[in-house]
Amino acid sequence: MRKMKKLAAFLLAAVMMLSLVACGSSNDGDGSGDGSGDGSKTYKIALLIPYLGDQSYYDTTAVGLDDLKAEYDNVETVVIEMGTDKSKYNDYFDDVCSSAQYDLVVSGGSDAEEALYAACENYPDQVFMNFDYTGEPPANCYAVTYSTADEGYVAGYLASLVTTSDMEKANPDKKVGVIVGMDIPSMNDFIGGFCQICTEMGVQVYIGYPESFTDTAKTKELALEMYNQGVDVIWQVAGSAGTGVFEAAAQADKYSFGVDSDQTLSIADESLTATIVTSFYKDCGSAIFGAVELLMEGNFPVGTAATLGLAEDAVGLINNEQYQTMAPEEIRTQVEEQIAKVKNGEIEVYSVKADPDSWESVKAAATAPVA
Repeated sequence: MRKMKKLAAFLLAAVMMLSLVACGSSNDGDGSGDGSGDGSKTYKIALLIPYLGDQSYYDTTAVGLDDLKAEYDNVETVVIEMGTDKSKYNDYFDDVCSSAQYDLVVSGGSDAEEALYAACENYPDQVFMNFDYTGEPPANCYAVTYSTADEGYVAGYLASLVTTSDMEKANPDKKVGVIVGMDIPSMNDFIGGFCQICTEMGVQVYIGYPESFTDTAKTKELALEMYNQGVDVIWQVAGSAGTGVFEAAAQADKYSFGVDSDQTLSIADESLTATIVTSFYKDCGSAIFGAVELLMEGNFPVGTAATLGLAEDAVGLINNEQYQTMAPEEIRTQVEEQIAKVKNGEIEVYSVKADPDSWESVKAAATAPVA
């Protein structure tokens, strides 16, 4: 809960700064800026996502709603699973928005953003949140995105420490891997910082693209190939297809990293979770939690966007018992120190989104054999 409160405090500070810049603007009664949060009011929140059970990205959004209901008696939530047929998404949004019963409609991500922003235009009196945006928000929508570059940087730093350590399953080769669902800019942003720090630490990166977030067999095939070439640890950034990485790690007796949530909890097979040193998260649930708190306070920042990263604890690694057991204390301390350097601005993390023109050269440097 401390992390969620920190996010909410950051968002509130951002709202206050925007208010100073745009002083004199009026409130139209949509609850976005009058500061008159009403504890007696029941707030109804609708979350529209393709599906639950992806063991990472979408599941984290539902966790945010669960935490809201646990914290506040006056919050009611509903999760609407729209499926994978995007042609039907507009109908789902129409059903929710035309009912005029929700104080906030939440959706987002590359799959749903087009339908979400169409609904923003069609229902100007409805307040929306995009929990992971790629395009700038309309006037009745608040959007957040996450520094996946920060997330990848930490993953790459830990991977480099693992492969250069004397950990039981690490060989003398300085090789690590990452499997990314699709070769697109938004996904490559996860591994820009990963490649940056691995290159700096003299570690070779193997990159695989199954071009799917569901093809477990293809992901396992790519992962086994990497392990057979001397890779010690692979970070999966491929949604539910990433289970193939854990299967390959178990078969090859190697290490793996999870993504988006604590995957030692979301994967049922203990032989697979035993390979996971830690998972690296993008906390959409906490962002939703903080945004709803702003809504209840009357400070919901429609028409604005925010980027949340390591400094806001919106991305990072899962510091659970398994991580503390598998990663030596010296390595864990080094990771904490490196995170602190990113937070205080001592280290500038490379982002594919911010500098796409440099990506090919960054990738080439990281994937080149190490002398």
